[in-house]
Amino acid sequence: MRRTARLLPLVLTAATLIPLQHNESDPSYQEIPLDGPTVQARTKPFGMVAVTWPEGVPNVTAKVRVERDGKWTDWESLSVEDEHGPDPLVPEGIERGGTEPLWVGNATGVQASAATSAGTTIAGAKVVLIQPGVLASDASDDDAAGVVEPAASRAPYPMPLMVSRKRWGADERLRSHNGAACTRPKYTTTVLAAFVHHTADRNDYTRTQVPAMVRAMYAYHVKSRGWCDLGYNFLVDRFGRVFEGRYGGAQWPVLGAHTASFNSNSFGVALIGNFEKAAPPQAMLESTARVLAWKLDANYRSPLATITLDGSRLHTVSGHRDTKATACPGTQLYNKLGWLKQRVNTLMSGSFSTPIYQYARKLGFRNIGQPFWGEHRTRTGWATYFATRDVFYSVASGTHSTAGAFRTRFRRLGAGSARLGLPVTDAYRVSGGSRQKFQRGWLVWDRRSRQVHLVYGRAV
Repeated sequence: MRRTARLLPLVLTAATLIPLQHNESDPSYQEIPLDGPTVQARTKPFGMVAVTWPEGVPNVTAKVRVERDGKWTDWESLSVEDEHGPDPLVPEGIERGGTEPLWVGNATGVQASAATSAGTTIAGAKVVLIQPGVLASDASDDDAAGVVEPAASRAPYPMPLMVSRKRWGADERLRSHNGAACTRPKYTTTVLAAFVHHTADRNDYTRTQVPAMVRAMYAYHVKSRGWCDLGYNFLVDRFGRVFEGRYGGAQWPVLGAHTASFNSNSFGVALIGNFEKAAPPQAMLESTARVLAWKLDANYRSPLATITLDGSRLHTVSGHRDTKATACPGTQLYNKLGWLKQRVNTLMSGSFSTPIYQYARKLGFRNIGQPFWGEHRTRTGWATYFATRDVFYSVASGTHSTAGAFRTRFRRLGAGSARLGLPVTDAYRVSGGSRQKFQRGWLVWDRRSRQVHLVYGRAV
């Protein structure tokens, strides 16, 4: 009876006590119907909780409390940020509205409520409980192990150390949960802007809990919200560690699900925590600045500029609340955006001066398009892939580009391959076709065969 009294407090006389609803195919994921004013459940251990509802329900408020070690926590309101997506590859009708998930560590019971601003219950609402488990790698203090290797792709401002998806334990099979189309990442045209978010989670998590928190967020975004993958492109914890978010290559313009209609040609960085009242730690801000500097510098974007995105005029570095009425990224973090912009500008040295950038300006961005794969290191130099040209640079070869059939063939060879080397001329016409000289050979286009031939050596 003492146990029952603790599970059924008098303040929740309308609550319904239900048994654990266990998903045999995935014991780490539980959903509990929340069709009444409140719901209670005894559960197996879980680490993250959230509430979802059918897409399109406006003005929802939700709160939860959990049982840990036989005691109930205080009620906590869940942040409702229901305009991150949509994910264009997800079949219609799968996506759901929902709160931000809340990390609770290790709980064995839950009480939750959800209602509209008018006080009405929400048909089809659910409480979601996720147990991401513990991996041996979660407790590792070796931040350099399992990272996305910076030397593999450096921009004018170097890529910061980043915990890879493999390192934090992403189950890549999960990306097929909402359809086969989700397994293939979708790319935008370029990177024009960065949006800063907070996860509206707690701020007292430990260093070893963060990988599990990211895994739980990943499961929530896919299974509960109906997205293809984790919504954010990057995440930063309070210790200053950067985590690779959405699948598809940290260096490329991967389309995320973080700022609704502004997802295209932007990337989202989420700071793990709630910064409405608490200020983000300095280590967290510095790492965020370094992610922004790397992505913006590689794509030749000033952090102090403004751009037009989805018909709106925005700062290159914006907060989520700049696009809609939301508390995200929290007042204390939003107030730091000015500092972030100035810090990023300092890290980028305040201007673009690389040989590739100067070459692109000379050709004209209207002619070559915007950068798709920003300036990065190749085997023997540097490269930027624009919409219509790939531009390469090294001290030995100078700055030259490949386009059309030559670009296609050079990419197949492995652009910047050690055997052929970098281009030392642009393509030029000759009798019967055209050719382009590289450090150790030629690409030759023959008008009759309409094919590009590879010739090694100094003469053709």
